[in-house]
Amino acid sequence: MSEEKDQLTLAKLRKRVGLTQRKLADALGITIKTVSAWERGVVEPRLTFTETQRLMEVLHCTFEELLEATTHRYQK
Repeated sequence: MSEEKDQLTLAKLRKRVGLTQRKLADALGITIKTVSAWERGVVEPRLTFTETQRLMEVLHCTFEELLEATTHRYQK
């Protein structure tokens, strides 16, 4: 249970930089519904290289952090 609690997530990355889902969505040119679906693990982010770079810039995170925050949610 504590391992899950310590797991890096998109929501944690977003909150770490003080962004709401709305502000993240606006910065990326996507909908809040999409951000919410990513964070809940309903939809896997499918981004181009440029979109990935933009997401990393907005979240002030490394590629490794972004990978950690997204990979675990979608592994089956």
